[in-house]
Amino acid sequence: MQVATLKKRIRESELDLLGVSYVDLAGVARMKPTLASEIDSFLKTGVKTSRANFALTSYDQLVHGSSLDISQGDLAIVPDPETFVIPSYTPKVGRFLGNIYEKDRKLSAICPRDFFSRVLKDALEKGYCFEVGFEAEFHLVTREDKSVFPADYFVTHQQDGFNFHSKIIGEMVDALKSVGIELEKAHVEGGHGQLEFDIAHNSGLKPADDQVYFKDAVKTTARNYGYIASFMPKIGHDWWGSGLHLHMSLWDKSRRNNLFYEERDKSGLSELAYQFIAGILDHLPALTAIACPSVNSYKRLLQGKWNADAQVYGFGGRGAAVRIPDERRKATRLECRFPDGACNPYLALGAILACGLDGIERHLKPGEPLDYDLSLYSDREIREKGFKLMPRSLRESTLALEMDQVLRKAMGEVLHGEFVRSREHDISQSVDKVTQWEVDRFLDIY
Repeated sequence: MQVATLKKRIRESELDLLGVSYVDLAGVARMKPTLASEIDSFLKTGVKTSRANFALTSYDQLVHGSSLDISQGDLAIVPDPETFVIPSYTPKVGRFLGNIYEKDRKLSAICPRDFFSRVLKDALEKGYCFEVGFEAEFHLVTREDKSVFPADYFVTHQQDGFNFHSKIIGEMVDALKSVGIELEKAHVEGGHGQLEFDIAHNSGLKPADDQVYFKDAVKTTARNYGYIASFMPKIGHDWWGSGLHLHMSLWDKSRRNNLFYEERDKSGLSELAYQFIAGILDHLPALTAIACPSVNSYKRLLQGKWNADAQVYGFGGRGAAVRIPDERRKATRLECRFPDGACNPYLALGAILACGLDGIERHLKPGEPLDYDLSLYSDREIREKGFKLMPRSLRESTLALEMDQVLRKAMGEVLHGEFVRSREHDISQSVDKVTQWEVDRFLDIY
């Protein structure tokens, strides 16, 4: 968007405030506002924030051992004019997404959005345009004291469940339109307050930008109805897990030809597609730390949960970590089913793309696809069949990320190191927490 056009729209819309958002290493979208009258300086230098804010956890603790602290001055969040929206749910406020800059006005090594931008540029230089759409699952809940209750108790895809939620779904659709998000589906999902919205494919930074605005619009609309829209991966033992399923494909620079499709292959996939899948599978333990960054994420990544029964790919099967949907030709794509809504979308998409490109560069092969259901198999049985288990904890995946040289190089030492330290801090905060399950099982036994 031209600056003159942008300023005219701000003036004609009679906006009072402008906000610029970024997503931190904990996956939290944070925003700082300024007056609309300050648009010139806002676009040029952004707004300042303490460097230490990038060492905050999702619950606002400073990460122990971080190289980012309050002694080092400020960073600037500079808005990207292309991301400007006027949300219907925040009257008189215009919104931007921004990049993080250092005092010398150079992009900061800690900026997740710039990391994804750099990987996209690398892909484009190799002749590939990366397209992504996503399915976002979340629960509508209420909370009383320490108890959480779903908004309903309908079963999966129940028609009556949609009727019950049709008004709030309609308002969410309107809110998403106001921030430039194109929907393909919006429906009830696994019952008991769970909804799913499917977002259209886009290229460049927009798929990650859409995820930021998507959560913002959905959460605000839900709050107006007295609900929390929770993207928590696993709220409770009897609750369905909530994932962020990423549908992706590579196209040529003209964006006319889907490079994942090959008519002569018996499964309709190109060699490039198989190599991309193999790259993801090869780095999957490390990728999981980025795409599933919460200690809670690993309650969802278990066989029988319809997410990822093992480190495998498959055609159509929803138990594969990487699934190949049935559509072919221009709709040929792969679906990463392991990510969840706790992730930073710029880090997750940038990391997955970097690993897919590594698979292409090294001509990796993904092996044979999974063609049966692993959901009722034990860990031992899955290993005996020659499959690798998904990481069982954030500790396991974070260790894999720390050792992954491809992702270390792609992210850069600062971003990679700070992300690892942030995950290690969360692990340290969680290890001594006693669950109600443990009390119920062991209180009278020992």
